[in-house]
Amino acid sequence: MSQQASSGGPEREVGPGWTARVLYWVALAIGSLPELVMMPMMVDGVRPEFFAVYSAMSVVVAILELVLGVVALLTVRASPMPMRLFGIGLLIAISIYAFALPYLMPIIVNPGVDGFGGSGFGGSASSFELAMIIPSIIWTFHGGVVLAGTIIAWNLARNRTWWTHLVAAGYALLMGLVVAFVEWAMNWFGSSFAMSMVLTQCVLLGVTFCGLGLLHVLGGLPRGN
Repeated sequence: MSQQASSGGPEREVGPGWTARVLYWVALAIGSLPELVMMPMMVDGVRPEFFAVYSAMSVVVAILELVLGVVALLTVRASPMPMRLFGIGLLIAISIYAFALPYLMPIIVNPGVDGFGGSGFGGSASSFELAMIIPSIIWTFHGGVVLAGTIIAWNLARNRTWWTHLVAAGYALLMGLVVAFVEWAMNWFGSSFAMSMVLTQCVLLGVTFCGLGLLHVLGGLPRGN
């Protein structure tokens, strides 16, 4: 949004307020805690209680991240309430998707693998390969989809023009592929699963903040708002 300067000069962008900014940044940082805090514990081996603690922490973190994100979007200044609500709706949808996908993966993968195996083509070996390929493809684009939803939700709440949403989507999908490549490279070089997860999450968090910065710059352009 923009407002007319009191001196009658050119219009300038009105910021969302530091409260909204900081809350959204904190929400994003909190969302990375399970990987950044729990995964290093796997370096010395995985204990049975790890998975229970990790699952519980993931649920708490997901709820806290969503609550802080919603509050942040609600407190954005100088933006129409309908646009803030659109942003909140997208944030809720992408949060549900990100949380539910790991649990839905078997439902998505198994029917396709069973159907391929039952068709008589390739046998069990090909079915096993397919069971590995399908999740890999899904996870490759998963990060980009979540990133797109996260930064576009903020962009909607800021009431920026339509083409900035397209830029955000393109940036997110491209960076999602970059993050997937980083994870693949870490695995190829023989890094541990824990190290790969931590580094990948750091890269994802970094490109998320870079995406918000890019949209901030675009929003400052004459036609960005």
